[in-house]
Amino acid sequence: MDLLWRIENATDCKTIKLEKDKTYHVWQGDCPLRFGHYFSNTATKEENPDGRHRAAFYLQNKKNIKIDGNGATLLIHGVVTPMLFDGCENVTVKNLTIDYARPTMSEFTIEKKEGKGYLLHIPEEYLFEIRGNTLVWLGEKDLGGNRLWEIPYKDKDVLSMYYHPEEEKICILKTEDGDVHPSVPKFSRIERIDGTHVRVELENETAFFPVGCTVQTRRVTRMEAGAGFLYCKNLRLENVRICAMNGFGLLAQFCENVTYNGLDCTPKIGRTAASNADFFHFSGCKGDIVIENCKAAAGHDDFINVHGTHLRIIEHDKEKNSLLVRFMNAQSRGFKAFFVGDKLELIKWNTLLPYAEAEVREVRKINDTDVLLVLDRALPEIELGKDVVENATWTPSLTVRNNYFGCSGCRGILCTTRKPVLIENNVFYHVSGVPLLVEDDCNFWFESGYTQEIVFKNNRVVGCGYGFENEGGPLVQITPKILDENFNGCVHGSLILEKNTFEEANIAGHFFCLEYVDKVVLSKNSFDAEYTIVKKAVRECREEENTVRYEVLEKGVK
Repeated sequence: MDLLWRIENATDCKTIKLEKDKTYHVWQGDCPLRFGHYFSNTATKEENPDGRHRAAFYLQNKKNIKIDGNGATLLIHGVVTPMLFDGCENVTVKNLTIDYARPTMSEFTIEKKEGKGYLLHIPEEYLFEIRGNTLVWLGEKDLGGNRLWEIPYKDKDVLSMYYHPEEEKICILKTEDGDVHPSVPKFSRIERIDGTHVRVELENETAFFPVGCTVQTRRVTRMEAGAGFLYCKNLRLENVRICAMNGFGLLAQFCENVTYNGLDCTPKIGRTAASNADFFHFSGCKGDIVIENCKAAAGHDDFINVHGTHLRIIEHDKEKNSLLVRFMNAQSRGFKAFFVGDKLELIKWNTLLPYAEAEVREVRKINDTDVLLVLDRALPEIELGKDVVENATWTPSLTVRNNYFGCSGCRGILCTTRKPVLIENNVFYHVSGVPLLVEDDCNFWFESGYTQEIVFKNNRVVGCGYGFENEGGPLVQITPKILDENFNGCVHGSLILEKNTFEEANIAGHFFCLEYVDKVVLSKNSFDAEYTIVKKAVRECREEENTVRYEVLEKGVK
């Protein structure tokens, strides 16, 4: 395709302007496989052994490139990463819409109960077939007449949630015996009524199947993403509309200075889902991350996740001052996580506290999981196979300002970075999980590290934390994964919650869960119900001029 060739072969300092308001059809076959681009937090070695991806807009080692969509639409047919930029500097993408002709997340609405069965409505764009008593979701056909993909409605790697239109919430379905993930109940009978309706009966007639709601079904594997930005500097997306993403959202990995301004990541009319996983994910970045004036809603995972990666120390050669370290999360491996001159910190496995530091003199990749690091100094005793390292150089500041985060099936903002974090003037509306989560761990997901300053102010938090097995969850949660039962110190620095409004308390009320934090200040916040603070190992906690109002506040925030 000419457009894809123009972008890939653009010379430095080039502006590529698309034809105004044109729709560019990009088929999976138009996009050659690219190898060696390993994405953090996505696919396992078994799922994607060699870092292969199909990309529409592909840039490698380019500088000063601007892509002006000029109101055009990039319409994807198949499973493709729309943008893959590797080793680029000063790249801007603006005024563009990205969509999938046939999204890889499928939907049906349970219109009504009919005797022992249910009438389902399936919009025309969600192609399907009925095979026996199985509903099979279908991708489009390629030029050879072959389906680009198929997904059964129920399988070991298939997950389903549902959207409740009256409550404006995305919730998980139940799990039946034999299910790996929350799933649609097993059908005992299915028949097509017309082009967009089927009638089903359930094997378990008492199974949970919410009439009036829209079920959203997807694979849990993450082969492609909304974008992959690797080792880039000064990257900017502006006024970009993303209607659907496959597998994962926008991934920025070991990038320096990333700005998303005016992005709209919400489903277009007729859909209820926009993203399979995180909308904006940042792994091992540095410089300034800025997300402002954006709108995102209807995802199955977090809105923002900013973290580094803990690698476990496997060997220590004291004579050579070297460490053999290993990626431990099966979904993160293969990418370069250290550079000569980087500052390294050694982290104690059970307290998450740093106990030594050094500078990286040499980096040697052994394989996709193991890296040999030669350091500039001798190190103290290490608990091999337990202690970890964090790259302290690649840690960014984070600014999240003037955004709207709508109903979703998971959490709001996750951040574990030691640089300043400012979250202000945002709306969190019907976010299923906790709007702000700060963890840090080196035994589970291995997402690092500790924070020093988080300011959360002038935000409006409405009806969040409802997705905790009907028990209600916290609105702010700081819970580093400490495995030393006797530890009573502080992993994280300060948390300032100031001038926020908290509305529509969940069943557990408004509450905050705070652990191993040095300083917490709740100042001039407003609540429409009583609030509580659950604390553990918090050195200082101040509450100043917070108010509780019992009148009913404005509903239906948009």
